[in-house]
Amino acid sequence: MTPVHSEADARSRPAARGSEEGIVTALATDPAVVDRMLDALYTAGFPRDLVEVVVSRDAARRHYGAARVRRPGREAFRYAGIGGLVGFVGGVVLSLIMVAWPGIDAPGGLAIVQLAGPNFGTITGATVGAIIGWFRRQRPDARHARAAEAANAIVVSVTARGEEELARSERLLRESGGSDVRRE
Repeated sequence: MTPVHSEADARSRPAARGSEEGIVTALATDPAVVDRMLDALYTAGFPRDLVEVVVSRDAARRHYGAARVRRPGREAFRYAGIGGLVGFVGGVVLSLIMVAWPGIDAPGGLAIVQLAGPNFGTITGATVGAIIGWFRRQRPDARHARAAEAANAIVVSVTARGEEELARSERLLRESGGSDVRRE
């Protein structure tokens, strides 16, 4: 059995969050129930980027066969970006200190500033950050942990913008067959 809704829908991330947002989640064990919940939400006007579907490993193997089960990713790119930014700022500060140093304007002195400046700092920082991030796993979102609660769980998560949408999404998920509907 293949999922009715596109993989992009299942992997989409919630949009920018406001101060009055909440999250409603519901469990299902049958992909047909998930399809009904998604159809009800989309028909009611909930944007696709505010709805997520998280499938436990057992449910993925059972219902979606050869679908690749994604393991938590590593933090290498995130830490490389942070390290690159820190290295860049450090390189700029080092370059400014070196330019202010007396005698640096001698022949060949500014080449050292260029070599040890922002370029070297950015590359070094990004490399160190990537190495650190490679050994760190991404932490799963708390609402995604619900998928691990039951052996055959599929979690539908809706980010609602305001109390009215929270109540409406709870009602739609219950009416569509979702079980254990709760606000996160």
